[in-house]
Amino acid sequence: MADIAEHKGIVIEVTDDTVMVRIESVSACAACHAKGLCSMSDKTDKIIEVKRSTLKREHQVGDEVTVVASSGKGLLAVVFAYITPALVAVAAIAVMLSVGANELVSSLVAIALVAVYYFVLYLFRSKLNRTFAFGIKE
Repeated sequence: MADIAEHKGIVIEVTDDTVMVRIESVSACAACHAKGLCSMSDKTDKIIEVKRSTLKREHQVGDEVTVVASSGKGLLAVVFAYITPALVAVAAIAVMLSVGANELVSSLVAIALVAVYYFVLYLFRSKLNRTFAFGIKE
């Protein structure tokens, strides 16, 4: 079985198709006893959408639940969101510089190609939503 990432959360909305769960994302600094003395603590709320078709029971607003996701899927998301666009940008700059373009043109082409990459990801968002689905531990 794949490694599972779990986060406690509170159901904040229930619709016909989804259950929206608020989880608190806390950095290591937020748990530090000296967090009040520096500005490094980072604590934010994230809203997770869980498809109701994957759930075994009904949930109500205010229910405390555990949201689960495969950690392998998280690594794949990092590849799609950060590593691939960085490689696209570096490759574009290298190619443009090797054909004699100046740095400004090379950088603009790299930015344009990364924008095209993210637009293609946007076009495939429904397929990606099925790939990176969250669940609720029953």
